[in-house]
Amino acid sequence: MLKGDEIIKLQKYLQMCGFARRKADQYIIAGRVTVNGKVVDKPWFDVKDDDIVMLDNKKLKINQKFEYYVLHKPKGYATTLYDPKQKKTIKELIKHIKTPVKPAGRLDKDATGVLILTNDGKLIDILTNAKYGVKKEYIVKVSGSVSFNDLLKLKKGIYDERDFLKLEYFDILEKGFDYSIIKVVLIKGKKHEIKRLFKSIGHKVLELKRIAHGPISISIVPNEGDLTKLKGKDLERLLKLKKGEEK
Repeated sequence: MLKGDEIIKLQKYLQMCGFARRKADQYIIAGRVTVNGKVVDKPWFDVKDDDIVMLDNKKLKINQKFEYYVLHKPKGYATTLYDPKQKKTIKELIKHIKTPVKPAGRLDKDATGVLILTNDGKLIDILTNAKYGVKKEYIVKVSGSVSFNDLLKLKKGIYDERDFLKLEYFDILEKGFDYSIIKVVLIKGKKHEIKRLFKSIGHKVLELKRIAHGPISISIVPNEGDLTKLKGKDLERLLKLKKGEEK
């Protein structure tokens, strides 16, 4: 609920209903949002407490309480809550959560690891928008023996399909006869970014695990399929992102 005669922008209203900023903008600009029965396609439109805001003819309601979870996504599950083309989605793994939560970003179907879920649209935006600089840490197993110089190229950055991709950090953990294991850190998180980066230097990603997203570590959910509600110090560290105190 808004306070008294408080007025906020339509974009922020959708965020308070649990949508990430970019999704909110997309829905509004596409003409899918109405205010008091009229289509509004401007994210900066002013909304009051007694206005009726609807998305695809469904009334929206500001969340009174935010909830935060972390899932260790198993291999083989699509990071979506609904996709008729996918046999297995993360919806199956979180179906006992009564609050409608959304994933903060994506992990490839064949990837595993940390996936934060929440109904806090502002936090989702911070966790997924590169301008906030939140780091995502991965362990990557690739084919072949990766050279240090090639990894330096990826740290400087490359262009692929008009996207600028780069590693913020890397550390070679192990090198075998026909494989390498590397710890890498990203900020942008473009679609298939790690696979595209290593492909550019001639290596195929064999295994990919996200071991941290911002302050949330995989140690909280060590086994594939583990799901826990964040609380205590872990939640405090996560919420500091909203205050700009931690990246």
